[in-house]
Amino acid sequence: MKHEHSFFKHTEGKILIAGLGLLGLFVLLILLSALFSQKTAQTFLSITAANLIFGRMAGLSIGISAQMDTQLLILFNFFIESIMVLILYPLFVQSWNKLEIITYEPLHNFFERSQKTVKKYQPYIKKYGVPGLILFVLSPVAMTGPVVGSFIGYIIGFNHRKTLTTILSATLIAIILWVYLIGHFKDFLITYSHMISIGFLTVAILMGVWYLMKKYVLK
Repeated sequence: MKHEHSFFKHTEGKILIAGLGLLGLFVLLILLSALFSQKTAQTFLSITAANLIFGRMAGLSIGISAQMDTQLLILFNFFIESIMVLILYPLFVQSWNKLEIITYEPLHNFFERSQKTVKKYQPYIKKYGVPGLILFVLSPVAMTGPVVGSFIGYIIGFNHRKTLTTILSATLIAIILWVYLIGHFKDFLITYSHMISIGFLTVAILMGVWYLMKKYVLK
């Protein structure tokens, strides 16, 4: 119990509190959106789910297919990814330092996979410093992006301020670039928006079923 209290007195704990505060604002935003426009709330939730499960490009594609205002789409996705970074980054720091506060199995497994990715890319990013970390965040390759990028920033010796400033700045740049690139397919996305949503939902369900089978049936 003392360890939990001391954690929130350190910088990592304060970063986590900031992330949880933004998460609270996210929940409030969804509730207010549901009160005034269920369609907007549904779009927000669809973008969030797609971003969490499939990544940035999927979330942005749904936003563009829903004809969301471009500036709102950019800000909302930046908001989502900032929350993920500010919550997962301090937890990763603790798990890396062998302070066992991560007991939730899926999250623990995610950190284990992330550590493998960190060890793989660490030498290259350390060589190029901030530019290397920015390119890592901009990359569309699996297990790259702001969350794992923040982990690497910590491992190569950046302080918290430098890591988060670099990661969040690169994230905003990446979102703007991807909105511009995906925007070239706007007509296609709008025309097939319903099929795209069904496709993402189907894949998400299949992934969930496969996870449950691996955990309870095939173990």
